[in-house]
Amino acid sequence: MEIAGIGKRVRIYLGEHDKSAGAHGPLWETILDLLRTEGAAGATMFRGLAGFGAHSQLHIARLADILSDLPIVVEWIDGPDRVERLLPRVCALVTTGMITVEDVEIVKYTHRQPRPLPPDTVGDVMSRDVVAVRPETPVSEAVRMLLNRDYRALPVVDDQGRLVGIVTNRDLVERGGLSARVELLAALGSPALERELASSGAREKNVAEVMTREVVSARPSDRLDQAARLMVERRVKRLPVTDDQGRLVGILSRVDVLRTMGEDYLAPPGGPPAAPDVARTVGELMRRDVPAVLADAPLGEVLDAVTSTRLNRAIVVDTARRVLGVVSDADLLARLDPGAETGLLAALMRRGKLSRETPGRARDVVRAPALTVPADTPIAEAVRMMLEERRKVLPITDAEGRLLGAVDRANLLAHLRWASAEGA
Repeated sequence: MEIAGIGKRVRIYLGEHDKSAGAHGPLWETILDLLRTEGAAGATMFRGLAGFGAHSQLHIARLADILSDLPIVVEWIDGPDRVERLLPRVCALVTTGMITVEDVEIVKYTHRQPRPLPPDTVGDVMSRDVVAVRPETPVSEAVRMLLNRDYRALPVVDDQGRLVGIVTNRDLVERGGLSARVELLAALGSPALERELASSGAREKNVAEVMTREVVSARPSDRLDQAARLMVERRVKRLPVTDDQGRLVGILSRVDVLRTMGEDYLAPPGGPPAAPDVARTVGELMRRDVPAVLADAPLGEVLDAVTSTRLNRAIVVDTARRVLGVVSDADLLARLDPGAETGLLAALMRRGKLSRETPGRARDVVRAPALTVPADTPIAEAVRMMLEERRKVLPITDAEGRLLGAVDRANLLAHLRWASAEGA
């Protein structure tokens, strides 16, 4: 599949010998490594022959200069959303230099075919910038740390940095006393959130009282396919990564694993063709039991659909089953009950009922337009789109935009695990 549209081009002007604080390699290499790790579409380093910058010092490449400090340009082209997300981190690395951003028209961008998980180790893929808490951290503080984040769990470490537990959404609800998952609490207004933290007792409890102590973890030297298999079998979305002394050194998420299907993998040097039953497109992988509701469905019906599966989402369609958008449990709460006053919070947690006569229809809460793809979309392209747009569910449609099914991150990870086992 080819992609065309308006993207962003970021140019970063550096010196060849520039380094970021605490890094051993050159700054341009640090920047490229950050972009690659975060799943950027692509970036290239150019070495100039001559140039000068803010200090008006002329840098020229001469044959006699063995260690000349030449001008460097890193050019990064990507989608606007990902540039917006990653540019602050790039700017923080560049203490001396210049960064420019401009719109570019992308007329062609093609993707390679996906492959099973690469022969990487966990240490090659894991995120090293880990947010952790201590056993004595108040539960209310842990909740605030999770609000508006992409993750829903916090590793717990002792004063030597050794992993001693993990606090998950389930822990906060079942042992922490919260009445809803963190993503639902994030949709509440500030006064309602403070009332929830006070009434649940989260301010009086600490992390040690609610955390899970038997943590499923990995080592940096573990093979990525083994870690992915462990995540599927144990039904966990994130694996803390520890060294030989049990100290926390990183975390491996489902997203980290999925990113290995992107543009940064090396194509295998030949070999026999894949078996015909190995999924290549999202149409071959999609699930068809997708909760869907009509645009004029009452909110009681929408709620039933949203809470009917682990997706916590429903796809809104018109009478011809053309996809209009997606509704999540957080969407319902944010738009209909930001003050947590109608009982919707309890209904979303499957602890109560919302009357089908509650005012409002699916069209009033749908998040539109929906991000959809046709059934012949390559799996690698679907992964890229879900990561770039931060979507957990991707509806699959036919040529007329009618709903056929959907894939989510769990489907893709399970497929990678199966494909890797078959390849082995």
